Amino acid sequence: MRRRKRRQKTPEKMRRRASRRQRFFHTIGRILFLGILLAAAILALTVFFKVDTITVEGAQKYRAEEIVAGMDVKQGDNLYLWNKVKVCDAMLEKFPYLQTVQIRRHLPNALVVTVTECTASVAVASDGGYLLLSKEGKALEQSATNNGLPIITGMTLSDVPLGKILSSESSESADELLTILQTMDAAGMLDELSFINLSDLRDIHIGYQKRFDIRVDSVDNLAYYLRFAQTVIEDRLSPSDIGQLYWDSQNRLHYVPDTAENIEKAGLGLAASPTVPNTTTEDTAQQTEDGDSQSSDLSEGSGDETQGLDDGSGEEDNAADEADADGDA
Repeated sequence: MRRRKRRQKTPEKMRRRASRRQRFFHTIGRILFLGILLAAAILALTVFFKVDTITVEGAQKYRAEEIVAGMDVKQGDNLYLWNKVKVCDAMLEKFPYLQTVQIRRHLPNALVVTVTECTASVAVASDGGYLLLSKEGKALEQSATNNGLPIITGMTLSDVPLGKILSSESSESADELLTILQTMDAAGMLDELSFINLSDLRDIHIGYQKRFDIRVDSVDNLAYYLRFAQTVIEDRLSPSDIGQLYWDSQNRLHYVPDTAENIEKAGLGLAASPTVPNTTTEDTAQQTEDGDSQSSDLSEGSGDETQGLDDGSGEEDNAADEADADGDA
C-alpha cells in the first residue's frame, strides 16, 4: 500500500496561520473590551445618575410642587432611562394651561423643567357651564361662568377632554372657530373680540370692541375682511359709532348704525339683522329720529353715504344700487 506523503508546512504558511490566529484574538479582545465598557456605562447610569432635584421655571397657573407631582419622572428615577418627548406630551395633557414644556438634564442629578402657559381667550357653553378655550382652540377649563371672556354661540361641544385641541369631531363649526381666533390674533384684534355667533355659517357674526357686529358669509378671505373692517373703524368711523359692518354681493362694505343692546343681542343670537344692504331690522330703523334707516357704503373708492329709507309701508330704496355710482370695493 502506498503511503501518503505528509505535506510539509512551509514558513510562509505558518506565518499566515499565525496572522489569522492573531487577528481572531484581537477581534475577541475588542468585543470583550466594548462589552466591559457598555456594562460599566449601564452600571454608572443605574447607580450614579439618579434624579435628586427637580426645578420648575415659568409656572404661574400651577404651583411648582403640583407640576413635579404630576410628572412621570420622580426623584430616585434614572436621569436618562426615560423618553423626554413622551413625558412632555403627557404634561401638556395633564396640565391644560401649559403651552410648552422643556426638560433639561443637569449632571449629575438634577432636572430643570421650563414651561410657558397659555391663557383663556373665549368661552363656549358646555355641560351646563362654559368650556374655556385658548386662542389655539385648546380646552383649558370647565367653568360655571364665562369668566368675563367673549362667548361663542351657535356651536355645541361634546366630550372635549381638557388639554386637547378642538377638532371637527368636537363640533361641526370647530374649524370656523379656530380660523376666526387665529386670524384675529394675527391681525392684533383678538384682545377686543366681544363675541362670535356661529349659528349660521353663511352669516357669521363677530363682535368687536363691544360696538361693532362684523358679519361675513364664510371664513374664506377672513384676513382681508377683518383688515378692511379694522381700517374703516379706525379711519372712517368715530369712537362713538355703534353698528354693523357687512359686505354685499358685489363685495362692498356697508355700515349700518345700531344700538349697543342690539349688538349684544346679535352675539347671543337673539336679534335679527339685515342680510343685504337694502334691508334693515325694525330695531335699527327705530334708532333714527325720523324713523329712517341708514346704510353707508364704505367700499374702497366710495366716499359718500347712501340711505335706504323706510316709509312705513315696507318699501325701501336699494342702497346697493345707489352706491354703484360711487364705486365698488
